[in-house]
Amino acid sequence: MIVLKVVTIVSALMLAACAAMQPENQPSAEQTIEPAAQVELKKIPEIKTAIDPDVLFLLMTAEIAGQRGQYALALDGYLRAANKIKDVEVIKRAAKIAVYLQDMPKLERSLQLWMEVDPDNLEAHYLLAIEAIKSGNKSRAIESLDFILARDDSDFESNTLAMLKGLQKPAELALAYQVFEALSIKYPGNEKLYFVQALMDVQGKRNRQAQLKIAKALVLEPNWVKALLLQAQLYIVQGKLAEATELLQRADTEKPRMQIREQIAQLLMQQGRFDEAQDVLQDLIVQAPENNELKFKLALVYLQVDKEAEARDILEALVDDPAYRDRAAFYLGRIEAKARHAKEALEWFDGIGTDPYKYEAGISSILILMDEQRFKKGLLRVQRMQTEYPQKKSDLVLIESEIYSQMQAYAKAFDVLTTALLEDADNHKILYARALIAEKLDKLDVLEDDLKYILEKNPNNVSALNALGYTLADKTNRYAEAKVYLDKAMALKPNDAIIMDSYGWLLFKLNKVSEAYQYLRRAYDLEPQAEIAAHLVDVLWVMGEQRDARAILSDALQKNPSDSLLIEVKERLLGNN
Repeated sequence: MIVLKVVTIVSALMLAACAAMQPENQPSAEQTIEPAAQVELKKIPEIKTAIDPDVLFLLMTAEIAGQRGQYALALDGYLRAANKIKDVEVIKRAAKIAVYLQDMPKLERSLQLWMEVDPDNLEAHYLLAIEAIKSGNKSRAIESLDFILARDDSDFESNTLAMLKGLQKPAELALAYQVFEALSIKYPGNEKLYFVQALMDVQGKRNRQAQLKIAKALVLEPNWVKALLLQAQLYIVQGKLAEATELLQRADTEKPRMQIREQIAQLLMQQGRFDEAQDVLQDLIVQAPENNELKFKLALVYLQVDKEAEARDILEALVDDPAYRDRAAFYLGRIEAKARHAKEALEWFDGIGTDPYKYEAGISSILILMDEQRFKKGLLRVQRMQTEYPQKKSDLVLIESEIYSQMQAYAKAFDVLTTALLEDADNHKILYARALIAEKLDKLDVLEDDLKYILEKNPNNVSALNALGYTLADKTNRYAEAKVYLDKAMALKPNDAIIMDSYGWLLFKLNKVSEAYQYLRRAYDLEPQAEIAAHLVDVLWVMGEQRDARAILSDALQKNPSDSLLIEVKERLLGNN
């Protein structure tokens, strides 16, 4: 009998068969199966064996079937060939296709053959563990993995993670977890077992358990970078950014990587640790001078630490990069707006063409126009944006009503909000805004209805509680009702200056002047706003502290010369003086 290389003959036959039968661009068995199965179906190496026409036919049929995506037929061919020639590579091919197809009976048969031929093969034992878990045999799965750990666990972590990818059903994953739990009891000094369990806990959203497992792994291997990164990820999920930063810094010290340092910089920025973030980003840019993302982040950090000149230099350079043009222009516009360079800011904002920066730039440009009292142009812009961004209409309606309010066109503002409520009746922001406008128009019934509707849906809405309580105290003599609302608001936010002001004003209305002064003084010290100042002046005046009242009024008017309430208080108390 002549001895030749089986695969050489199969390959020759395949060339002829493929030319006649394979569709153009048809992927091979490896190309088709590997991405889905995440297993390696390696080419069968050259095997010296006796020519057997049946074996040749089976191998050729299996290969063609695999190329055509007929994996069940391919599996059948490889398994039948494996039964005949007992070759480990053919058996391995059959076993891996069986795993992909989730064909447990044929996987079991493949593994039986494999054990007959090569009982100490670790790869076979990983597949045996998969088969055992899928068939619900916990003890056999433990036995297979134990076999591996007793001999060589150098690739245990990566191999078991690849193995776990093939487990999809909750029952399979639960059993796998029990298997690793049993192994970790037997091998308490094996950090890889704890790491695998931690990853399974993360996948199952059991973050607390994952934290405990990864902590055990790090006790055994304190500087294990993968474990440090996983623990940092868990801290980030819990909002423990300082702890996550410390772990990443440890990982970076152990095994410096650009990706780790970028994450450190991002976490430092999120914590407001801008000086530290600046140092990290500057070092990274030295290592990667062409990385514009790092430069952009550094520009944002510079803006936070009042280094606007340095930020401007970076952003002006980034404007030339199409990927960064709009975001760089947006922040350049903000720099100009902060410097009150309205013309330059508007030019930057108006040149932005893509979202989300285009929308944000549009809002910023309207705010600039409002600040400059160019109300008509602001209205044109906000109305145009309502057409362009219908999904943002509610927010834009609020801005439109604010423009009318600043123009003292309160009736128009009221109508705009009322029209919006016809389309979005439960929008609490619009209801609240209309209530405030209703107060300007002495439509106290509307104000009360809108605020009570909000409170019906959300009894702890502090803004609504405060607005309703203050209005009842200021505009009516329903002080008992006002106190109910303001008591609740104070309980919810005891250190809020606006609520303190409302409560103090209520006490003043109740002739509890000394108590009113205590609340209003605290409110003014926290936030020296015009309305709080006006209330405090009234109380001081009644208390006979005219000198203090004049000083506070003068200071408040200097800061808010056009505030109508302050002007009214001045005229009422001082006349033309």
